[in-house]
Amino acid sequence: MPVELAPASAEDLAAALHNHASRNQVIELGGNFTKRDMGGTIQPPAAIISTRALNRVLAYEPADLTVSVGAGLPYRELSDTLAKQGQFLPLDPPFHDTATIGGVVAANTSGPRRRRYGTARDMVIGMTFATVAGKLVKSGGMVVKNVTGLDMAKLMIGSFGTLGAATSINFKVFPRPAEERTFLARSTTPGPLILLRNAILRSQLQPVAMDLLNPPAAKLLGLDGTHYCLALESNGNHALVLRYERDWGELAQRHGVSDFDALDQAAATSVWKQIRDFPSLALAGDSTASIVYVSCQPKKLADLIATVDTNGAAAILARAAAGIAFVVCPDVDAARLCLSTCRAKGLPAVVAHCPAPQKGSLELWADPGEELTVMQRIKHSLDPAGMLNPGRLFNRI
Repeated sequence: MPVELAPASAEDLAAALHNHASRNQVIELGGNFTKRDMGGTIQPPAAIISTRALNRVLAYEPADLTVSVGAGLPYRELSDTLAKQGQFLPLDPPFHDTATIGGVVAANTSGPRRRRYGTARDMVIGMTFATVAGKLVKSGGMVVKNVTGLDMAKLMIGSFGTLGAATSINFKVFPRPAEERTFLARSTTPGPLILLRNAILRSQLQPVAMDLLNPPAAKLLGLDGTHYCLALESNGNHALVLRYERDWGELAQRHGVSDFDALDQAAATSVWKQIRDFPSLALAGDSTASIVYVSCQPKKLADLIATVDTNGAAAILARAAAGIAFVVCPDVDAARLCLSTCRAKGLPAVVAHCPAPQKGSLELWADPGEELTVMQRIKHSLDPAGMLNPGRLFNRI
């Protein structure tokens, strides 16, 4: 049985990594391990090391819109702290209630508000991380603009803990808007909603969030399961959100979308919560389903939807302005078909979520290209013996 550790300080965490890696012992690194179905399966570990004890707010400057937290702090607790000052960190990750900040950043998970605010790469302004050499490396700081030197923190984002263990992370945060308004457009086919999306993105009033759901995905969220749905969020002062409602409603009518409504606050909160938690909702109680993450140029979203909506997908949710989609595949054969079809169309695709027994039978990350060589070199420079979460990065690193 592997030894399980939860070091109480950054120094102890660095020492634990060095202790096991120097003896060529595989380490499984995580926070609350809420995302074990993401990425690849690591080799059997000698040690399971968690950052969950690094769970404090280290510095918070509301006037400067910056905060520094331990990597083991649950995302929900940080959200509650910021809310008391009328601020928020708009990452909107899945597993919101249980995921740690370090896990959110390591997996680079985000939600519907990435349209306006971006992802972790846009919000992280500094980080301290521990290496298998027992060192603590600091990158960035507590100011929004850090322009000097190599930004090592960016390497950690999306690395799935294969390069080092974040011990603390600094973020820029944002003031809560005065008012928010959510709209839902429905159509029996995706075409009119794509036209509406295009018109909105060309307009002066840009959405905070814009997500497209096919009928099975809409049904999963408790919406009308016979229609495609386009969920839109706006924010600002009262006059501005009224203008959003008027202008977007006119665009909807102009592009053949007659079913366009503003949601009340309770319905809006429920819709965005379920959209944020789409991976866990899609996989709940299903031991065979996988989620394939497909991306394209935003202008080619219609082609992406046409490609994946006919290949055994139970539900599809697309970040409509970003050109990415979460495709739920009911079994390993459907996932394999989705991957091969996307590859044939030149659409990058990875298996984002997958039950452990299926991970060995799927090529989780197809055709990574030349970037894999660069990533392998970085991995070797920081973890020469390959002891830290080996295989966790989609069975490639």
